[in-house]
Amino acid sequence: MNENADFIAKLQQIEEQAHSLAAALGATLARTRAQHIVLLARALRGRLELGGLNVVRTETGAGASGAENKPPP
Repeated sequence: MNENADFIAKLQQIEEQAHSLAAALGATLARTRAQHIVLLARALRGRLELGGLNVVRTETGAGASGAENKPPP
């Protein structure tokens, strides 16, 4: 098993354990924190499984100029 596959498996275990903990805690602040752990582990695992995705910011609205932002005549 390569290093990434091992890390992915560990993140999946963390996600499953945090999800179980969140379900057991009920409506408390600790449950919210456990849910954040689930989301973080899932996001990190997704990055490793899918590779690095780049997020590019584009300007839209009043600050952008160009024909695509002009209303149709």
